[in-house]
Amino acid sequence: MKKTLLAVALAPLCLPSQVFAADESSNDVMVVTANRFEQPIKNVIAPISVVTKEEIDAIQAKSIAEVLRRLPGVQVVSGGYGQATEVYVRGTTSRHLLVMINGVRIGSATLGSADFSQIPLTGIERIELIRGSRAALYGSDAIGGVLNIITAYQPGESVAEVTAGGGSDGFYQLGGSVAGGLGESGWGKIALKKEGADGFSARKEPFEQDDDGFKNSNVVAEVGTHVGDHWKLSLQGYYHDGESDYDDSYGAPNAQSESSLFNIAAKAGYSDNKLDSQFTVAQNQDENRNFNDVSNGSKIKTERTVVNWQNHYQLTDGLELGGGLEWYRDSVSNTGMQYAEDERDNTAVYLTSIYRISDWQFEGSVRTDDNDSYGTNNTWQLATAYNITSELKVSANAGTGFKAPTFNDLYWPDSGNPNLKPEESKNYEISLSGTHQLLDWSITGYQSEIDQLIAWAPKDASNPSGDWIPMNVDEAEIQGIELTAGFATGMLYHDVSYDYLDAKDKGLDKQLIRRSRDSAKWNVSYLADQWQLDVSAIYKGTSYDDAANTKKLDAYTLVDVAASYFVTDNLSVRGRIANLFDKDYVAKETYNVQERSYYATATYKF
Repeated sequence: MKKTLLAVALAPLCLPSQVFAADESSNDVMVVTANRFEQPIKNVIAPISVVTKEEIDAIQAKSIAEVLRRLPGVQVVSGGYGQATEVYVRGTTSRHLLVMINGVRIGSATLGSADFSQIPLTGIERIELIRGSRAALYGSDAIGGVLNIITAYQPGESVAEVTAGGGSDGFYQLGGSVAGGLGESGWGKIALKKEGADGFSARKEPFEQDDDGFKNSNVVAEVGTHVGDHWKLSLQGYYHDGESDYDDSYGAPNAQSESSLFNIAAKAGYSDNKLDSQFTVAQNQDENRNFNDVSNGSKIKTERTVVNWQNHYQLTDGLELGGGLEWYRDSVSNTGMQYAEDERDNTAVYLTSIYRISDWQFEGSVRTDDNDSYGTNNTWQLATAYNITSELKVSANAGTGFKAPTFNDLYWPDSGNPNLKPEESKNYEISLSGTHQLLDWSITGYQSEIDQLIAWAPKDASNPSGDWIPMNVDEAEIQGIELTAGFATGMLYHDVSYDYLDAKDKGLDKQLIRRSRDSAKWNVSYLADQWQLDVSAIYKGTSYDDAANTKKLDAYTLVDVAASYFVTDNLSVRGRIANLFDKDYVAKETYNVQERSYYATATYKF
């Protein structure tokens, strides 16, 4: 192995689109999420973080939350193995983060967000996270950002490997993957993983004091072929089946959750030296059942059909145009009760343009969504960047976004409100960044205003003791500053970030719950001969666990250490210590967190 290999693999983590100090070839990294087509990361104006498969392996992450918490602008609150996980991007909630697999949105239409505790790391090639609104390209949910989990086969990839590991609290994992060419013009990939743990008690007394474990089985698969010089056809699939224990808020014993997720997408793409066009038909399902010794619960299922036709055209050397049509249908069912409406369609058209002249770059996007549940929403996005010098760049972004009300908000029996409007946002940011020989850095200031936030309120304002239903009553104002830096000291590579966040409920003039004003991350990587080392320190400042800011959560710092040893070209062994200093902290009131824990894995490549 070579230092440059590690540098290329690790440099994208925690850095904005302009910053890749470790190796010049990092500037050749291609991303697809920023503008819905593949482009060099150096040309992306929006703040973007990229995490590669190599990075995930190096840090030995056991969940998507452990990957995301290292990134600038992100705060994660998790109750441990298989427990509910909250992801805050620039102060917005999980409901305001659009989550996709290979460019296709996933998540529950009843809850309005993806379940991060049930998203495995199986078969992932890279993760792209856009921070800031992207609704003018993707529609609902993309107020705080867009998370794209990419499992797609990488051209030229040829690998066959098996992995086994274990760790604290009865953790285990078994997995394997095969990828390579099929015939003269085809390819195929399949990755499987089974994992689980005995876990620990999710909540403190007086809740049930028993181990709350989990077990998951996951499969990622793809098959595709080139047809002639310009066409490409593929079929991508993802399946997850999981069970997890948790402590019920009402004290019911032996509470459990069963989940089943799948996503399958058929894609046909055409490309030449001017035009890239892709047609996608996808189907996904999100199914969940919660039950305990008192109740068998009900099964809630979301099904989504997506049809998307997107295009990108290089009109001149400096001007690029893009756009597309998108339609999707959400349908829901609940075995315990009947929704007043159980299906809705969304039709959208979007246009985008990129113009470059001299040291300037301009971007603009507009989108119209028409939904038969809540009407029409128009969104826009404008961005510009200017190269002050070859090493210094200034950029700015502005745009609008919206969050659709969920089926539960609109149609939950006896308490839904079919008159709800979507939540709406206005977002602004400005950034200054530098790319130097020994140091890359950026400073970004941003502001978001979110109106018509959906919250429970009295149905009759003059009678607060009467029935409560979801209403568009809340407003939030979020301001922040992100600082990032990447640099090397000898054989150590450092990613450092600091975030200041002022996220307020405008009505109460209080800090939004579980968001810290101050947070910082320091990730250090090292590679020499056959050894690889990764150390991360994550600081989360004080926050509050209630809207009135009376329940204070103290600040804490978590340190993780991971080491890898490459025994041969085929065999590698890895070890990790999480929460190295056994920090006793509170992420969420009444919930436990994991103590110091140990993990080991071995991987053999054929």
